[in-house]
Amino acid sequence: MSAVDGSAALIPQPDDGEEARRAEAGRLKKKYDEEFVVFTEQSYHLAERILRAWCWNREALEDALHEAYLHGRVQWSKIRDYRDPIAWIITTARNKLLNEHDRRQREAVMPPEVLPVGTHSDLTDAWEAQETLRGWLQQLPARHAEVFQMSREGFSNQEIARILGLADNSVRSYKVAARQQLRQLAEEAGYTDSKSRRRLGSTRGHR
Repeated sequence: MSAVDGSAALIPQPDDGEEARRAEAGRLKKKYDEEFVVFTEQSYHLAERILRAWCWNREALEDALHEAYLHGRVQWSKIRDYRDPIAWIITTARNKLLNEHDRRQREAVMPPEVLPVGTHSDLTDAWEAQETLRGWLQQLPARHAEVFQMSREGFSNQEIARILGLADNSVRSYKVAARQQLRQLAEEAGYTDSKSRRRLGSTRGHR
């Protein structure tokens, strides 16, 4: 036997089982990557609209969502089997926003100023209407605003309760309270009751 033959004999031969495991891991990674891309494309803007119901800072919101989706990709093999994977994203992003808010509150010398709400006598375009409503939502308790926005997006009471971890009765009471508070804000801003009711309608219809 030559020296070369002897060296070659010392190199461990590939394990068929190990190669199969690596191949399977590669296949699953590719599958999960493709699934997560589709999930992100389908859920991002919906999650953003829901969270914007109570978070005015677009930059902070985008950072929180970006981080939530990064964590979501790492955990996708687990959360892909959840009934509502978007609930995991929303909860993760919300927790980051709340933690960041608490940090800023601790560091702030003075409390942050409240953004003024526009008081135009007439709403003439859909964008302005949405921005005005968003400003009013900032003045509601976070849960009320979140439930109201999800309802506008077409989620049923049962879906909202499941995603946010609330009781059905709580969802109903939050929706009623939110509508009452928004109607009051609309009246204080000079809108007639008929106008405010029309502006607070669902964007996708009830389900």
